[in-house]
Amino acid sequence: MITQNINHLIPIVFVLLLINCSNEPSNSTNESLPNTPETVSKQWQLYLDNNEIEKVATLSTTTTREWLTENKALLLSDTQVYKTEFVKMNCDSTGNKATCKYTIKEEGELIEDVFLLKKVGGQWLVDLEEYGDSPALEEQIFQEMEKELKLD
Repeated sequence: MITQNINHLIPIVFVLLLINCSNEPSNSTNESLPNTPETVSKQWQLYLDNNEIEKVATLSTTTTREWLTENKALLLSDTQVYKTEFVKMNCDSTGNKATCKYTIKEEGELIEDVFLLKKVGGQWLVDLEEYGDSPALEEQIFQEMEKELKLD
């Protein structure tokens, strides 16, 4: 009699184990990533504002991750937490590329800039690739960082 009950329980336990093993954890990285050019741009900036470099990397192309690696020490040396205030953002996408033109408010000033994004494996990622060949832009970034860190 007990053997019969156990034989009926085995398939039930097996099914429960299969269900449990097939469910992905609710905090899966892919589930939680934003995936529109606008939401990726804003989340990328929020992570950067909070010096969460590893999280910034999850929303970055390979080229952008290389830039983050090269500049990680400098980025992390700034312990101030920023809160970028987006005033407006307009994103245009064509195929696997997108451009998000935005305006932010910083210390009472309105500043305009753009995010460039690429869709890689179905995920929108911030792409600094086109900036890589622009020494003037890199110099501007470093000047802003030096100003914030009061190194100049």
